[in-house]
Amino acid sequence: VSGASGKLTEILDDPSTPAIVKRLAPWKDHMTDGYRGEVNLNTGTWMNGIAKALDRGFVITIDYGYEASEIYSASRQQGTLQTYYQHTLGSSPYQRVGRQDLTAHVDFTSIMDDGNAVGLRTLGLTTQDRFLRDLGIQDLMDRIRQGTYAQVERDANMRALLELIKPEGFGEFKVLVQERNTGADRMEDLIPPHTALSEIATPLLDTTHVPLLQGQYPHLTLELDDLWPFGAQDR
Repeated sequence: VSGASGKLTEILDDPSTPAIVKRLAPWKDHMTDGYRGEVNLNTGTWMNGIAKALDRGFVITIDYGYEASEIYSASRQQGTLQTYYQHTLGSSPYQRVGRQDLTAHVDFTSIMDDGNAVGLRTLGLTTQDRFLRDLGIQDLMDRIRQGTYAQVERDANMRALLELIKPEGFGEFKVLVQERNTGADRMEDLIPPHTALSEIATPLLDTTHVPLLQGQYPHLTLELDDLWPFGAQDR
């Protein structure tokens, strides 16, 4: 914090821990001069905790992000950190500290490497669009399209499913599948036979689901002020 202005300011200095240097070493040739970005050093601890809790099974991680070669490339010269305040995309994380959302893309390479180190073998990394299509989402949409539902219910459910695979939206989320002691060798081993889908009930929206618009933009119905426990004089 700058003593003169009382505001947060950036200071160029040596890395706060050699772990940052170690994490970035394989990718330093990808980064151009002036590159700035984010490094998450906690994936190893996270993967280790999961590995200790899992004797046999799968770990499926779904989020937005890239492999390290993309995150630390020239096309990501400014990193992936984004801020949101009152429905608006911002730029500086040093403004409105504690009162705006901060988010950054996941480095899936670090999750795969740290998982492999503790016995969580990577089966594959794909998009949510591809993953759900392989699992049979098209069959579920066909059931809804052909079912005896009211038009408004059919439209709402079709839209909800389409949102999950929209290429420019949720469909671009990455899906990482890791396994431990399952005997599976590849992601295709997770795909159920076509006949198995007929035994699964058609998933439909109900009152327990978050409305689609609110799910995409929760800040439209919830402000940070709603969660702040103090009065204006205490802020």
